[in-house]
Amino acid sequence: MKEFLRVINDNIHIFILTILLSMAYIHTAICADTRAGVSKINITRDNPTVFVNDSLYVKALVLDDGKTKAVIITMDIINISSSAVAEIRKLIEDELEINGNNIMINASHAHWVQNQLAENYKERTVRAVKEASDNMVPVLIGTGAGYENRITMNRRIVLENGKEWTIRRATPEPREEIIVKIAEPFDPEIGILRIDKTDGSPLAVLYNFACHNYTGVPNRGVTAGFSGFSSKVIEENIGNGAVALFQQGFAGDITPILYKDVNAPKQEEIHGTLLGLSTLNAWRNTSVGKDARINVIREELMLPARTCVQRHLDSLEAKREEILDFFRGEGCGSLGAGTMLNFDAFLPLYIKYMMSPQYPSDYAYRYMQEEKIGINDLEMMDNENISHINKYLYSIYMMEELIVTEANLAYLRNNNPENPIKAEIMGIKIGDFVLISFPGDIFAQVGLNIKQASPYEFTFVAGYTNGSVGYAPTRDAYNGDAYEVSLSGLAPEWQDIFEEKALDIIKRL
Repeated sequence: MKEFLRVINDNIHIFILTILLSMAYIHTAICADTRAGVSKINITRDNPTVFVNDSLYVKALVLDDGKTKAVIITMDIINISSSAVAEIRKLIEDELEINGNNIMINASHAHWVQNQLAENYKERTVRAVKEASDNMVPVLIGTGAGYENRITMNRRIVLENGKEWTIRRATPEPREEIIVKIAEPFDPEIGILRIDKTDGSPLAVLYNFACHNYTGVPNRGVTAGFSGFSSKVIEENIGNGAVALFQQGFAGDITPILYKDVNAPKQEEIHGTLLGLSTLNAWRNTSVGKDARINVIREELMLPARTCVQRHLDSLEAKREEILDFFRGEGCGSLGAGTMLNFDAFLPLYIKYMMSPQYPSDYAYRYMQEEKIGINDLEMMDNENISHINKYLYSIYMMEELIVTEANLAYLRNNNPENPIKAEIMGIKIGDFVLISFPGDIFAQVGLNIKQASPYEFTFVAGYTNGSVGYAPTRDAYNGDAYEVSLSGLAPEWQDIFEEKALDIIKRL
């Protein structure tokens, strides 16, 4: 009996020990396998030469699952060249022994840097990565998605002739009568990678969103743009010293809705606040867990350079000649469609006829009296004045078309791409979070295509990453002769090549 009890007692001890070891293993799997560190460093010049509204930052997130270490860097700059990426990677490899192939660098596409980037921003970037790497802690990872559709839109306007007109501050907008629609695609999704310490306190949030970062602030000072304001909102609300890293999406043809608003000061901070609040809402609804294996694939693509430049030049030059023919006119007095007005004469006349379209030139009873006695001198004068007004207005519209046409021609004439164009593509999978990058100003529809075709629910896309090949329009946009197409060095076939490679990498992650 005693021997029986001893065996039972031994078995109980073994059972308890097994449970404790299992619990320790589970605790390790949840808390120790995945580690992360984060850091942010100011990269604004120490002695700026213009007014700085808010500082520019580089932020670094280092993740390690025990097998793979990955680094995600975000910068408040307009673009980052492939040579700068290579130099930063080399510095990190030499100092921290982190594989350069696992380092992703994303530019926020901030347009208001105004040459105030610190000269040693590369060294500061390495310092940010070192700080993040030196302060890594066990973490829990969560993936989610949010939504913000109030602040962005596609900036390509489709005209009745099938061509496209890009919303830009540098050029006017087309007259309303020739606008058919706005190009359809824009991407309101916010990608969320939530990173918490194992005690439940937040460490970092990486959020991905697509919008051109070029509105600016009312004082026209240096600014990180809407993403700087959104990150500030997130960090102040999360607290605990957590860092919010903004990652720019596929924003090549996406603009803030109020980009050209002339009735209120620049709305950058409002846009950023709305994005920050929507990101916070998504972050709160994102749960964290233990499954955060990391995989990184980096490949280089050779994309074809465009060979159809002359065809687009011919199209734009034909449009230019059509406009100039309008201004040349035919016969005496028909130059510029025969308008006899200048601006000083046009403006008061236009206001008068807008204020009182039925009786613009005199009291109503004068018109009635003329009708009673069988004359129509006022009516005839009005018809002639209205004709002059319309001719003057049409001349302005044609002048606006000429401005845009000349601008696009100038861009296209300087477009001499080398064939082929090297582009680095990177895929990163962190738990359920899947990310594909492209090194340029890529159109939103491409990202939507990749998201739809991906086998993973949480698939996101990052433009302006690991280099800059310029604008990457969708295949159908090339016939539109718009601003982005005039600047692009890529042949239309680039889209199919990239999408195929992106999906191939996603499936291998």
